[in-house]
Amino acid sequence: MRSFNNILEAGCWANAFDAIKHNDYHSFMLSYLDAARRIAIRCISCLVLIILFDGSLRAVDETEADELASLKQEIAEMRALYEAQISRLESRVAELEQREAAAKRPAAAEASDRSASIHAVSHADTVAKQQPEAMAFETRAVEIQEGVMDEAFLESQKVTRGFTFHGYFRSGFGVDGEGDTMEAFQAPNSQSKYRLGNEAETYIETALGYTFPELDLPDDAEFFFEFRPSYVVPDARFATQSEFSVREAYAMASGVWKENPSSAFWAGQRFYQRFDVHMTDFYYLDMSGFGGGVEDIQIGNTGKFAIAWLGGSIDTLDSSGSAPSDSVNSKNSLDLRFYDFDVPGGKGFVWLDLASSHSRDRPNGVNVKVESSAGAAFALGHEVPDLWGGRNMAMIQYGFGSAANFRSTQEDFSFLNPAPAPAPPLLVDIGDAWHFRFVEDLVVQPIDEFSMQATFVYDELNTGAVINPKRRWISAGVRPVYHINEFFSLAFESGVDITSGDGQPSGELYKFTFAPQVTPDFGFFSRPAIRFFATYAFWSDDFEGLVAPRNYPNESAGINVGVQAEAWW
Repeated sequence: MRSFNNILEAGCWANAFDAIKHNDYHSFMLSYLDAARRIAIRCISCLVLIILFDGSLRAVDETEADELASLKQEIAEMRALYEAQISRLESRVAELEQREAAAKRPAAAEASDRSASIHAVSHADTVAKQQPEAMAFETRAVEIQEGVMDEAFLESQKVTRGFTFHGYFRSGFGVDGEGDTMEAFQAPNSQSKYRLGNEAETYIETALGYTFPELDLPDDAEFFFEFRPSYVVPDARFATQSEFSVREAYAMASGVWKENPSSAFWAGQRFYQRFDVHMTDFYYLDMSGFGGGVEDIQIGNTGKFAIAWLGGSIDTLDSSGSAPSDSVNSKNSLDLRFYDFDVPGGKGFVWLDLASSHSRDRPNGVNVKVESSAGAAFALGHEVPDLWGGRNMAMIQYGFGSAANFRSTQEDFSFLNPAPAPAPPLLVDIGDAWHFRFVEDLVVQPIDEFSMQATFVYDELNTGAVINPKRRWISAGVRPVYHINEFFSLAFESGVDITSGDGQPSGELYKFTFAPQVTPDFGFFSRPAIRFFATYAFWSDDFEGLVAPRNYPNESAGINVGVQAEAWW
């Protein structure tokens, strides 16, 4: 109404009425059109203002709604985060209270520790049941607040906090051509055998470790303990004695040397930086045993250094765990290594061992007399860490005197087969011993559907015995695997061992195996593996009665068929 009065006051309509009174229709039309134009402009202006005002209100409403939703979500996430942290602290308080109570009651310490752990878990379960929405938000909060709830916190919620468990096992069953329990095919005087479809025992290692999470340590520091018992159960029909052995029991501290944080101190009995060929289970450099040292000492930007004093081991099993040990603990070794340094085509490795051994009469009941000696050994290794989806390792080794066997222990020389007592003991002068070895170990997987391992070994040894001291062993083999898909594969293995020596039979052993497998993924080392196998071997006439002597005593060929499972974790 106010806008209409304004139009009248402007005189638009008055001019039009005056024109009609004077019969001036032309002026009337002009005045009428001018009035209509003014009304239209005013109406359009009002409409535009209404639209703009309405849009502004809506934009404000949407912005406020988004901001409100965001604030609500942030509050919910913070609430879930703080509730989770409160739950963790309450669990920790309960655990510390139980430990304090246990300290006051020494006789009940073990029961109190168990109660504390159970109480901590029960409390966390109660919180989860009482606050299901908060626990759901907690998962979201962990994703958003990355780093706040770190891995250490998540691990602390588990009963197994601080504990580790890993190991190895193989087990199966096989028969020979007559249906009797299988016996492995291995050439005399060879130091290993091609293992696919050629292992006649159950062997298990169970490694239990603890990282001491209750210690208040800097983030990079860690103390670690590991205990590894092992068990072997022979499956051959003439072998009935099972063996139990402690393979490792040692402690390690890392991250405690501030000037060299990668270094680690250790002491005890352990597997010490071993090198092996998997397809033959041949540990060509194995200084495992009792001792202590420091490893992974960073030398500038060049490489790493390790030093260890090793006193040997009286382990009842050999390196592969498949046979009783033939060693004695009568040697001291200073082990020095420089490794992980750049060389053309890959990484380099240098090893030096300084050793001394005491004289021994009839070690392990073997009728030999071993003279005392000092000695040294060295090795040069070259690794190509990324080669066609795999890697290649080559190593040259040479040793003399008491270091000639590339071990922390001294042999009992039962492999010399001396005449039994009361015959005079066979004299072994370790000072005259020397040993040369070259090893090539190749693993490749250029495509998912194909993987392969291949090896070559040349080994020549002078035992130091006064009679027939020299031995020579040459070995070559290959194991290609065709992966049908992610789970099924076909493995083939062929290998030859050639041995000779002073006063020893000379000849060759050829072994072939076909093994369909079930594994969890593509890859040569994908485990667990469940395999069925068929193995055929033949050997020189001079080896009759020396290869699988119980099952094939007067023959120069044989077969084994069976099943096996193998895994490590």
